Amino acid sequence: MKKTIIFLMFLLAGLIMGSVLTRIAADVSFLSWLCWGDAIGFGYPDAVTLDLSIIQLKLGLHIELNVARLICLIAAMAAYLHWGRKL
Repeated sequence: MKKTIIFLMFLLAGLIMGSVLTRIAADVSFLSWLCWGDAIGFGYPDAVTLDLSIIQLKLGLHIELNVARLICLIAAMAAYLHWGRKL
């Protein structure tokens, strides 16, 4: 259980660093290739709605990946394999 939580924390850190790197690279012309990517999902930007008069359910899933996030995710997994297993 402890190793699973540590692994998820490494992945979350990789996603956050990838998002920060994407924001920085968007403003720099020679780093714009880091922002190449696409989004997949359903119910985006408007969620699929099930209205039952008493309760309203909204369902949606949106995943956006780009080069910077993939690099940071791979780096986070490598960091977990190197340091995270020892914790």
